[in-house]
Amino acid sequence: MTNDISPKKEGRMVVSPEAEAAVAELADAVNEGFDAGRATRYDAASFMILWFKNNAPDDAIMELRRRSANAFSMLEAVQKKYKAIGELPPDIQAVLDKHFFGDAVKESKKTKKTLKPESLNERLMESDEVA
Repeated sequence: MTNDISPKKEGRMVVSPEAEAAVAELADAVNEGFDAGRATRYDAASFMILWFKNNAPDDAIMELRRRSANAFSMLEAVQKKYKAIGELPPDIQAVLDKHFFGDAVKESKKTKKTLKPESLNERLMESDEVA
């Protein structure tokens, strides 16, 4: 006689102490006044994860991304993206300039003023009157 019931496959993970406490609280809340069975921390954690997977709003996904991000990964992503393009956006360039060169202001080239035709005619007329 073979056993047709296959055992549950379990995965293991490490969670923060706060998350473990939340899982225990949920399991306790499920079991409070429930006599038809018993929810374990495994049941509670599995339910929460699968529910979140199927129901998580975009802002929750964005918050999880924000909490998982780190500065070095962000810098590497920016470098990879803009290196392929060949130029940096002005705001990133400004931050880099400030970091490496401090408050030294870039000297901008002075633009020459162009003379308007009216100005040229007035100067010619003035020089004719003087002569």
